[in-house]
Amino acid sequence: MLTLRLVLMGVFLVSVLTKLRTRQAFGEFTMAARRLGGLPATLGTPAAAVVVAVEAGTVVMLAAPGLDGDGRAGLLLAGGLLLAFALVLLAALRRGTADPCRCFGGSDQPISRRHVARNAVLVVGAVAGAAMTSTMGGTPVTLPAAALCLLAASVATGAVVLLDDLADLFR
Repeated sequence: MLTLRLVLMGVFLVSVLTKLRTRQAFGEFTMAARRLGGLPATLGTPAAAVVVAVEAGTVVMLAAPGLDGDGRAGLLLAGGLLLAFALVLLAALRRGTADPCRCFGGSDQPISRRHVARNAVLVVGAVAGAAMTSTMGGTPVTLPAAALCLLAASVATGAVVLLDDLADLFR
């Protein structure tokens, strides 16, 4: 369970940091959010700000599972947000949009089914984690186990964040 929370936390943390690293990066994300969401120009910046704020809140909820007792709320928030992103990407693909997603910064790769699938896999993980949390309770984790979870989560987070680069590498 800890590994799953760490992966989701890492994915959202990288997402927030890459969008906020510079004014230009946030501007590029704003434009991508507007185009992918099919929003009018006046709603691009507010929509982008809301997305970043909710992503940051998700990181906090996943990092501090004690806020709701067992961490289920953070997992469900992450799953719901990822589902919303997948649906926006799917709708954009159906409209024929070929803009980059800017999910993790400056990728120039146009959105594709791969991005929808990535989010769907993360949604399944978040929902499964929330379901398992309710049956497992707050099982304590030893320090060596926590270190192993952090290592595994770092590798998985890297794979999620670098999905486009990995796909290009193996193409």
